[in-house]
This record gives sequence, C-alpha cells and structure tokens, in this order.
Amino acid sequence: MSPDDPPAGTERPSRRRIEGGLRLTDPGRCRTGGPGHPLVSYVTVVRNAKATLRRTLDSVRTQQWREVEHIVVDGLSDDGTRDVIEAHAGQIDYYLSEPDAGLYDALNKALTHVRGDLVCVLNADDWLTPDAAAVAARALVRCSPAPGRAEPVMILTSAWLHAGRRRKLWPPAPLNAGSWLRCPKICHNGVYATPAALTLAGPYDSRYRIVGDTRWLCTAFDAGVRFVSCAAPTVHYMSGGLSSDTRRHVEECARLVAERFPALSALEVWTLVHGFYPWPDNLAPFAATCPDDLGRSLETLLANHAGDEALLASAMAAGLAEQRGHPRRVRARRSLSTQLQRGGWRTWYGLREVMAPPRPRLR
Repeated sequence: MSPDDPPAGTERPSRRRIEGGLRLTDPGRCRTGGPGHPLVSYVTVVRNAKATLRRTLDSVRTQQWREVEHIVVDGLSDDGTRDVIEAHAGQIDYYLSEPDAGLYDALNKALTHVRGDLVCVLNADDWLTPDAAAVAARALVRCSPAPGRAEPVMILTSAWLHAGRRRKLWPPAPLNAGSWLRCPKICHNGVYATPAALTLAGPYDSRYRIVGDTRWLCTAFDAGVRFVSCAAPTVHYMSGGLSSDTRRHVEECARLVAERFPALSALEVWTLVHGFYPWPDNLAPFAATCPDDLGRSLETLLANHAGDEALLASAMAAGLAEQRGHPRRVRARRSLSTQLQRGGWRTWYGLREVMAPPRPRLR
C-alpha cells in the first residue's frame, strides 16, 4: 500500500468543484466601467500551472487602468494550482474549478462570466505589460464613434514573444479573407473583443486543440467584426505548449481549410496549404501532399471552382499573385520599410519598458 492511500475500508476523497472570488465574498470591490472608462475583463483558463500562475495574477492586479476584472477557470488542477488561486481570491473577481473538455471548452465557459466592455484571454504562463488594459481601453475609446455604443470591434495589439532567452516584438498581422488559408500571425492573448464582437464570433470550436482561436478570429472577420490594430505590446507571450506541436498545427490548419471550403477535395486542400501556410519549413513531413508544380496546380484548382467567390477572395488576399507561375513555394520577404518600422517599434517600446517600471496597484 502506498503511504498516500487511504486506510482500508475508506474511500479516497474526490476533488471537489470550487468557486469563489470577489463577486461572492465582497462584490463592492468589483470594478465597473462607464462612458470613456471601459471595463477590461481578463480571462485565464488553467490546468496545472502552479509555477507561473502567480506572475499572471500579479500582472492583472498591478494594471495602471483602474477598471479591470479577472476571471479564472481551472480544470481541476492537482499540482497546487488551486491553492494559488484560493490564496489570491481577494484579487480575482470570480474563479471556478471543475472538469472541462480542454482549452477551448474552458474558454467558452469562462466567457459566460465576463462583464467587461473589452475581453482578453490571458494564458496562465503569460503576463501583461503594466499599461495593457489602458492601451486597449483607450484604443476602443478612440475608435468608437459614440461613447458606450456596443460595436463589434476587436483591438489587435502587439506581444513580446519569448523563446528561451530571446525576446522579439510580435505586431499583429492584417486579418482578412486570406487568413483562412494563411493562418493569421496574431497573438491571441493580445486580442481585446467587445461583447458585440464576441456574439458575432460565436463560441470557440472545442473540436480543435491548437487553431480554435484562428477559426474564431476568421469567423469574426466573416461576420463583419471591425478590427483595429495597435502597435503597442500588451502581453509577454511564452512560446511552447500545444502550439509548439507543429505537425498537429499543420494538420489542424488543413482541416480548417476543408471546413471553410467544403467543395474542395483533400488534394486541393493540401495544395492550398502548401501554397499559403506561413511557415513552409513545418510542411516538410507533408511533402508527399505537395503537387509537382504548385503554381499550375493553384491555377487549375481555382479554375475548377471559378464560381466560388469566397475561395478566390481568400486566395488573392493570401498571396496568389506572388505564387502564380512558380512551380515551387515563393517565400515572402518583408520589405525594408517594414523591417525598419518593426525595428523602430521594438526599440521604442523596449526603452519605454525600461524607463517606466511597473507601479503596483493593490486592489
């Protein structure tokens, strides 16, 4: 018998569902928004992240924008994560710990508890810049024609991408019809959505494990959500986790194309993936699915589906003009002006971070 086993004749105690936070214990301390002062809701779903969750919670607590709330949904962690959550109950507006069916199922559950004018997903191993909520809230105020009007808007902000000891600025790429084929280079944790935008985007599709956020963004675009880009970084994003499974990422992107354009054959789906997937090196394990002449195969594919205006629009926006006539994949190169612009942003926001250290604001 293991030392951890209960005595003979007794049952092992079950992990119980728990909920708590300021809404239940001290609702008077919960923040609210108002005209010109949007309430920003951060949503964190977590499963066994005891080592990093405290930093995430602290980054929300010390935001320089006053109107902030935090919702935490835990998938019945068993590594001490729930102890961290309960120890910080005085700064979390609402938390819940119960079984779920994965990341996107937990996100859908968490979103039913938000009350903010802007909503952002914050991973349990990432952390916010001190002015994150202020950047997003002010961007919303600037782009809203009428204060308090519930418009379907998503604010796309930059992120600091951490890979080992390296850090680089990750600005949001344009989101358009080509994003279904190109997998938009947008940090999900830098996206701030209004409630009206959440309604149009609909729930996350829990059938996906990695690209559910890509599908969600593309669905929002098709539904008419307005996207506003902002160069300022709002989150420190740690690479790794499920998204580092490149093989599965490619497979799910192919599945996404097949779902969006159901008239395509499997071979045609892979032709589009090889033509527009943004990280060609990840396609090496799928070399057998690549046509001998990629440019000609794309032309044939589009000719066979000439009546599908949505498919043509996606291919054009994804970069069809550059790929036409080339039998092999054409690697897109950033222009010199784009490189200089990114370098300027990286320098400017890096200096701002050094010169203006965060000032803790206790709730």
